[in-house]
Amino acid sequence: MVNFNNIEFGNKLKSARIKKELSLEYVGKKIGKNLSTVARYEKGEIIPNAEIINKLCNLLDIYNGDLYSETKVNIVNKENSKNPFQTNRLYLYYKGYVGKKKLGKFKFTIDLIEQKDFIEVKIADYKNKKTILIGYMLADNNIATIRTENYKPNCPRLETNQIIVNISEGTNGLLLGIMCCTNGNYIPNMKKCLISKKDLIFTNEMISMLDLSKEEKENILEDNIWLANIEKSNDYEYKLESEN
Repeated sequence: MVNFNNIEFGNKLKSARIKKELSLEYVGKKIGKNLSTVARYEKGEIIPNAEIINKLCNLLDIYNGDLYSETKVNIVNKENSKNPFQTNRLYLYYKGYVGKKKLGKFKFTIDLIEQKDFIEVKIADYKNKKTILIGYMLADNNIATIRTENYKPNCPRLETNQIIVNISEGTNGLLLGIMCCTNGNYIPNMKKCLISKKDLIFTNEMISMLDLSKEEKENILEDNIWLANIEKSNDYEYKLESEN
């Protein structure tokens, strides 16, 4: 585990502010603090709370996880950080349980932000627009992998998520993928998900695509492993209605 370093935290905050060519006074006004308080942040004398850190990161266009490590770690080099979707917003669809028994449809937005040396990812609830997970994306010509963690660094519950999407046949249709996460009781689980560039109505036909096939179920019973079939469905996307 990396120990938290107040001075390094402040130095990174100061470096990000200078890079954006913003004054201490301007930053203070935007986050509701005075100039001297921001200066003390940058000296490492005091550490802002999670709410102020999020405001600072949004203002300075930085990923808040970068402020906590002692050394800058590039998650992925620029060559591998290309955005194969050629858009800055995707839509995520999956099914899960609301409470203990009621099966429901879940829909989220995935924003892709090109940073200097990686693709930043923000996942938000479709209806209330609140960001819940942040992270990064890796991609080649076959798959795109999105890895995310808690949006709020002081959240009492650890949340991590990984989505793997098949893009081998292009990215313009409805794409099948798998999502690995934990539920409210910290129990790991995997489920199929759908990704689209278009804002689609989440239909019952889409729900059926998220079911495990007979072959997948048999494979789990025989080999104790799930070989998920996430091949693209033939022309399925052309039958779907747009939300907008």
